[in-house]
Amino acid sequence: METIDKNTILSTIFTIVDDALKVPKIAFHLHRFSGPQPDMSDSEVITVALYEELIGEPREDHFYRLHAQSLRAYFPKLLERSRYNRRKRDLWKIILAIRIGFLVLRKAYAEEIGIIDSAPVPVVAYKRDKRATDFTSGGYGKCSSKAMRYFGYKLHTVVTLCGNILDFILSPASPHDSQAVEELIGAQESLLYTLGDKAYWAPTIMQYLQEQRGIILLASKKDNQKQTDEERRFSKQHNTIRLLVETINAQLQEHFHLSKHYAKSTWGLMTRIAAKVTMHTLATVINQLYGRSPLALASLAV
Repeated sequence: METIDKNTILSTIFTIVDDALKVPKIAFHLHRFSGPQPDMSDSEVITVALYEELIGEPREDHFYRLHAQSLRAYFPKLLERSRYNRRKRDLWKIILAIRIGFLVLRKAYAEEIGIIDSAPVPVVAYKRDKRATDFTSGGYGKCSSKAMRYFGYKLHTVVTLCGNILDFILSPASPHDSQAVEELIGAQESLLYTLGDKAYWAPTIMQYLQEQRGIILLASKKDNQKQTDEERRFSKQHNTIRLLVETINAQLQEHFHLSKHYAKSTWGLMTRIAAKVTMHTLATVINQLYGRSPLALASLAV
């Protein structure tokens, strides 16, 4: 698919962000202490942060070394790297608010079917002394699909059939995937059906969600469980539908470098994840604005 030029991408992201920050409910949280206004506006900082994720640059020092000079043509008051990093971390909740605003406009919260999955988010080396890290809430876990053991977190996402990331939570890597289901989808008022892989097969939780929240959790049985012919057919159809969430998780991992975020603190990690997930949502919006496939993200990275 034909790429969109850098000027168009940056202009579109900035216009979307700047308009979103004028919404009263978002602008209310942009409180400034007394004193002169910063040279670089919040809209510009967020635009640069989102563009950094779009082009798949996980390290800010590399990003600045390679792109700072060209970005000054668009942002003449571009901040020094450490100041940019502090401003970006201060705005991580605003970045998420922008994402939620677009989901509301696209009526994503009216969807009745969601697909759930998890992805590993390592934070420090597996054998490193965890007393020397800021990530005290993390845990040891393993990812069967990648045959890896790691220390860190899991990013649990619920995705709509239209390719929107409806919601996400970050949990320690150690708990089983099914333990995050209630928190992830329990607050979604419109969801009636949720599809999950074998890791989400938990009869007790499935019964609770159906009786207490009115949500039917559909998950394939594990390989060591007896299945009827009908259940096997369901698993095959189920896996075809779940390719959507696996595609989105692959984009978060490969394109947005979810597992190689280089964050050194919990605050920094939340900022990077907020920017990655928000840019994924904005990328689908940009693609639709220009009549492209919503999930064609690689050709946007210019």
